[in-house]
Amino acid sequence: MRFIAKRLTFLTMTVSALLAVSSCASSKQDSSAFEEVVVPTVPPPPVLTELPVIEYTGAGIKYEIESMLLHQFLVTFDKDASGKYCARLTSEAATAMLKVKFPAGTYECLVREKASDNEHAAFYVYLDGVPYRVYPSDPPLGTWELTTRVPVYFTIDEPRTILVKIQANSERKLGSIGMSLDYIQFVKRD
Repeated sequence: MRFIAKRLTFLTMTVSALLAVSSCASSKQDSSAFEEVVVPTVPPPPVLTELPVIEYTGAGIKYEIESMLLHQFLVTFDKDASGKYCARLTSEAATAMLKVKFPAGTYECLVREKASDNEHAAFYVYLDGVPYRVYPSDPPLGTWELTTRVPVYFTIDEPRTILVKIQANSERKLGSIGMSLDYIQFVKRD
C-alpha cells in the first residue's frame, strides 16, 4: 500500500509540474513552435456501397474522388482540397470507380493530385478497361495540381456510359501509391 501511495504522490506532483510549466510557456513568442490544428468544418463524404452513375452536362464536370466507390483508399481531411477531403491511394489493390453517361464528342480528362515526389506520382485512369498513365509535373510540386502534363483525350461517336476506374498499376506497367487525389474532371473539347 505504501508503495502505491508513493507512486500516486509522485505521479500527481509530476503532472502538476508539467501543467505549471506548460501554462507558463504559453506566451505569444513561443506559440510559433506549435502547429496549427485545423478542425474539419465540413462532414466527410458518405462511404458508398454502390457504384455511382452520373450524367455529363454542360461544358464540363468535376467529381470528387472521395465520392467515388472506393476500395482501399484512405479518405482524409485536407483544408486545401476542393471539397475539404481527398482520397489517398494507399495500396496497389486500391480502386476508385464511377460510371459517367457521356454524349458523343471529344473529351479531356484530368485529375487533381498532390504528390510529394516522382516515386509517389504516377497512377492509372481506366476508361472502359483502357489504361491511361497520368502524373503531375516533373518533379511534382508537393501541392495540388492537375495532371496537365499528360491529359487523357478520348472520343465517343455516340452517347454511352463509361466505367471510370483509378488505380496504381496497369497490367503492363507499375504505377505508384502514396499520392492524394482530389477530383477527376472531364471537359468537352469539340
